[in-house]
Amino acid sequence: MENLRRFIKIGNDRINANEIISYGLDTDWDEDDEEYRFLYVQTQTSDEIFQYDEDDVDFDLDEKIAELDDIFLIRKLGHVDFERR
Repeated sequence: MENLRRFIKIGNDRINANEIISYGLDTDWDEDDEEYRFLYVQTQTSDEIFQYDEDDVDFDLDEKIAELDDIFLIRKLGHVDFERR
């Protein structure tokens, strides 16, 4: 069971969590010079970067980033005070 692959569902795609190299939110400009936001995910095995435009997906980009952060970010645990006995 330890070697089972874990997948993350983003839109209609299932992405192997062990292959994700980077992800994040970015902005770009369309042909009408309007700014739009998108989520990107880069994997080890794909030459292309998965890109999810804010206007073309049925999920909230900020919520999806928070979900990915919960999976991948290593957070500082805070101050630990060890007592000697």
